[in-house]
Amino acid sequence: MIVRLALTMLLAGAVVATPTLADEAPISGTVRAVDPVANTVTLESTAKGKTRAVVVYLTPGVKIVKFIRSTEPGQTGFVEQQLMLTDLKPGWIVSAETRHEGGKEVAEAVKVVLDR
Repeated sequence: MIVRLALTMLLAGAVVATPTLADEAPISGTVRAVDPVANTVTLESTAKGKTRAVVVYLTPGVKIVKFIRSTEPGQTGFVEQQLMLTDLKPGWIVSAETRHEGGKEVAEAVKVVLDR
């Protein structure tokens, strides 16, 4: 009886302590649509040989960045440039770090990989 109770408590603790797993990799793809009213960006993403449309929801304050060459004299390399959702354009390639929330992909950060 004590063994059964201990086993039940151990299993219950394992279920409660199981962390929520995020995607193993960011969602990368070509921007197909930007909806500033709904705060979404639709990406055409290809993974494992299949292409799909993914709607990514952006919460207020989500970081959207692209990297540009520094224009400061004497400074070399790239610097981060903050963007707004409305700055994203169809055809650009982006990478979005997301989490699953209520059946939706919610962005934690969006990085512009290539702006065409």
